[in-house]
Amino acid sequence: MLTRRVISKRIILTGIAVFFALLTLSVVAWPGGIATPAVAADECQTFPTGYKVCGRFLDYWRKNGGLTQQGNPISQEFDERNADPPLGDGQTHKVQYFERARFEYHPDNAQPYDVLLGLLGTEQFRAKYGAPDPNAQFAILRARRNEQKIGTNTARDGYTFLVVDLLVRNTSAKKVLISPASITLRTAQVYDYKVSDASYALPRVLKLIELNLNEVVGGELVFEVPTNEIPKTVTIDYFDNKAMIPLS
Repeated sequence: MLTRRVISKRIILTGIAVFFALLTLSVVAWPGGIATPAVAADECQTFPTGYKVCGRFLDYWRKNGGLTQQGNPISQEFDERNADPPLGDGQTHKVQYFERARFEYHPDNAQPYDVLLGLLGTEQFRAKYGAPDPNAQFAILRARRNEQKIGTNTARDGYTFLVVDLLVRNTSAKKVLISPASITLRTAQVYDYKVSDASYALPRVLKLIELNLNEVVGGELVFEVPTNEIPKTVTIDYFDNKAMIPLS
């Protein structure tokens, strides 16, 4: 007859064996370790580069190597048109750039194939958006949106707040001063609008900053424009140089 002590020991050993069996199964079933919980559609994570990664992009980033394989985000989500065939599909997709990857969202595909990797990372981002002229300053539009209220600021009747997200790189040998006061928006009706004070209620406002060679700054600015006018360009005035950024 088995003693109570022997029975207890067998129960403990059996429990340990079951635990390690389940642990082994989880590692086999989920490459890289124990399963990562699915990310909610509206869940976001802010990274040291200042950009957020949300929803399916965040889910894909976490389940496919994370920081080690993909790197930090170097842009926010925005719509981008692929190159025409055979280099691309010629379609516009929601994308986000990372240091070692470009995520491209295809909602018509079943998971996990709704997020595909495009060409690139930092080198392709610079090749695509950098300026070949070594004496030029370069700026791009990353995103735009309309808001009626920002913080405690409400757009006037007949007006809307246009929020633009700009990326500016100094590719000249001289220091460049980026000042919101020197940035204007022009509409198709050839009217110019200065930056609105509502900008300073934004969490990522583009502030006054001096850039050295190859330094980059990104941020958002607000323009209050009539709803019946069509925004066309944003101009950044670098004293004797100007950068014209199309808004279409």
